[in-house]
Amino acid sequence: MDYRTMFDSDYLGAWDIPRDVTVTIATVKAGQLVGEKGRTAKKPIITFVGKVKGFAANKTNCKTIAAMYGTNTKDWIGKKITLYATTTEFGGKQMDCIRVRPQVPSAAAKRPANGSATAAAAPETERDDAEHSEHDTDDDADDDESTDESEVAHD
Repeated sequence: MDYRTMFDSDYLGAWDIPRDVTVTIATVKAGQLVGEKGRTAKKPIITFVGKVKGFAANKTNCKTIAAMYGTNTKDWIGKKITLYATTTEFGGKQMDCIRVRPQVPSAAAKRPANGSATAAAAPETERDDAEHSEHDTDDDADDDESTDESEVAHD
């Protein structure tokens, strides 16, 4: 188990996503995150149907969602996206991050062949990386396998 899953956090971290996970957007609200050095950044906070943790989306992820569903965040509500963990360079270091796949999820990506939803769940975790946490002030960039919404961290 990744030690980062043992800390409190309101936001998803890359370690919360063991593989591609398809989720349904419930809300998109303006939020303000505070970085390690007290620097603040406005970010869209996206919540998902049936999930506790929010997703602090950077510009790269918002542009990916907008390419699929338009720039009006109200139009994102009820839409499905697929999240995946990867890395990016931030402040000269490789950091874990979450990205949005640039394709609208297909029905096959949401359910296994037998038609039943999977029930695995990832643990709750802290997000103190540069990509998706209170320290997320980056504007940045992209990897395969799919599961349904129950795989992303939740209570």
